Amino acid sequence: MIFKLLWYTFISYIMEFRRIRRQAKQLRTSMSGTNLVHQDIKEEKNFILATPEEFVKRFNGTKVINRVLIANNGIAAVKCMRSIRRWAYEVFRNEKAIRFVVMVTPEDLKANAEYIKMADHYVPVPGGTNNNNYANVELIVDIAKRMNVQACYAGWGHASENPKLPEMLAKANIAFMGPPDSAMWALGDKIASSIVAQTAEVPTLPWSGSGLVDDNYKKGEKISISDDLYSKGCVNDINDGLAAAERIGFPVMIKGKNFFFNFQISSNFYLFFSSIFS
Repeated sequence: MIFKLLWYTFISYIMEFRRIRRQAKQLRTSMSGTNLVHQDIKEEKNFILATPEEFVKRFNGTKVINRVLIANNGIAAVKCMRSIRRWAYEVFRNEKAIRFVVMVTPEDLKANAEYIKMADHYVPVPGGTNNNNYANVELIVDIAKRMNVQACYAGWGHASENPKLPEMLAKANIAFMGPPDSAMWALGDKIASSIVAQTAEVPTLPWSGSGLVDDNYKKGEKISISDDLYSKGCVNDINDGLAAAERIGFPVMIKGKNFFFNFQISSNFYLFFSSIFS
């Protein structure tokens, strides 16, 4: 009896394992570039794509990308190269069809970072804090121009949430692999995103701009935030700040671009607000 039970358990495990493998294989196939090509051109038996130029032409694209700048380091850069090279191999049978340029600080070189070894080219950049390198938009755009890349990937962190990056890249006719600057500005900025949410009737926590909405917004249209509307959500001095805090009710939090502080009572508010903004 025990033997039969063990046997049935073993068979169940084998069947479950095979089912999972089939599902995984189907998922990989459906996501592959090769499958994408075959789905779109089933009528052509011997269809071959050798280069990104041929791919863009075949699918009526408008921009050829065969050289990408990665404005990040570490795992963000590694994941980008691995993913795109896998796709390039599946589509073109050549993982080097798309080349990668990376930015490298002295610290990255000293650490012998993996992403440097994976890249096709690297450009030395200053070390230290990220405003000297991976968060420096002007430097990133300058490197993109000098290295003749067609696209830039910023990963996460650093300059990836700075709307100036896609804006300046667009002016240089370089694609940003991410959202447009307008979306980043509206949703990446604490004040603007809160006003957008309130206009769309999404509940928000009480803040200095509670109740502010775009009065001209009509359902189905884009939400536009004017400079005047934006400024109404800002706290410009200690009196504005205290008035907003008392309206919200203590305890409150002051949130800036790169910091936040909690305050339990108004006397602490005066003390710390003055030290922060002086």
